[in-house]
Amino acid sequence: MNTAALKKELHSYIEKADNRFLKMVYALAKSYEDEEAIVVGYEVDGTPITKEALIKEAREASAQVKSGNYITQEDLEKKVENW
Repeated sequence: MNTAALKKELHSYIEKADNRFLKMVYALAKSYEDEEAIVVGYEVDGTPITKEALIKEAREASAQVKSGNYITQEDLEKKVENW
């Protein structure tokens, strides 16, 4: 069943639903929505990092590496010597 058909059928179920069913569907939808806001860590300053933000940062870092925008371990060690 494709997405459009699923949505149509779900709308049909919701139109016929009793309060118990609606509460279950609502809880499921809310849980799905809140999943992206889960805190998975913290910055050094204590700012929370959400799952969504972490995934975004990882994708950005991956894109930088693929484009050649990175520093090698050897270059980093040389840089640290000058601190």
